Amino acid sequence: MRYEIEVITPRILAEALNILAKNEPGTRIVAGGSDVIVQLRDGVLRAKKLLNILPLKELRFIRSDRDTVHIGSLATYSDIVHSPITQDHAWPLVEAAKQIGAVQLQNTATLGGNLGNASPAGDSIPSLYALDATVSTRSRDGTRKIPIEQFFQSYRKIDLKPDELIEEVYFKGLGNRDRGCYVKLGLRDANAISIVDVAVVLRDEREDKSFKEARVALGAVAPTIRRSRRCEETLESIPLTPDLLKKAANLVADDVSPIDDIRGSAEYRKEVVVSITYEALYRAVYAEEEHRG
Repeated sequence: MRYEIEVITPRILAEALNILAKNEPGTRIVAGGSDVIVQLRDGVLRAKKLLNILPLKELRFIRSDRDTVHIGSLATYSDIVHSPITQDHAWPLVEAAKQIGAVQLQNTATLGGNLGNASPAGDSIPSLYALDATVSTRSRDGTRKIPIEQFFQSYRKIDLKPDELIEEVYFKGLGNRDRGCYVKLGLRDANAISIVDVAVVLRDEREDKSFKEARVALGAVAPTIRRSRRCEETLESIPLTPDLLKKAANLVADDVSPIDDIRGSAEYRKEVVVSITYEALYRAVYAEEEHRG
């Protein structure tokens, strides 16, 4: 059954917020459209109006403020891949962005769109969890600052009110004493949805190869992204050896609740997330810092 959809394209952010403030049922925000258009085509999503925010230049930026990295919701994955700021201070996110579809998709898909779609297999989201990001939402009444783990509430459910849009994501950038890595397992090397993906951030390295803080985020193994607290606690404030990394990686199996789907069984995911976590940890601690090259 075919039906018509009205597309509204505001010129400036204030105009978009005024439209959202009307709170008209059936209005859906669209930016790059890489997810929404497919969902409309397949009948997964119904919408009466599409609010096309892609022309809003106010939301497309990557900048740093002292040690904080700010990424606008309309920054594309190509923007993230090529920005010197993210290359130097958010390389796990750069590694994830490089693996999101083909270059054509990276040129159109936006960070805010990936957040708004709220898929547990969203490639950028584990890195944002590991970076301890905050999501800033905007309405005509002002802004809200939401820690990313509170922003994602359950499967495809986010803390975004009908009159709001995602304005930006920000986090403390990585420095010379920090390490991080993102590893994705898909059915093929490119253009594949994650079977499992893992992002790791280790902050404040000491001379004995210990770190003050560890964050390990697991994707596509639960209704939302999961952090492995027991794994993190094992990694913090102790010299990291390969044996310790293996011990820590084995702990993530207790923190996941995967499902069976066309890409892999729950049993397979529960096994492979351990090896992917170990790979991410090992590369973060021991591998050459390729992002610096």
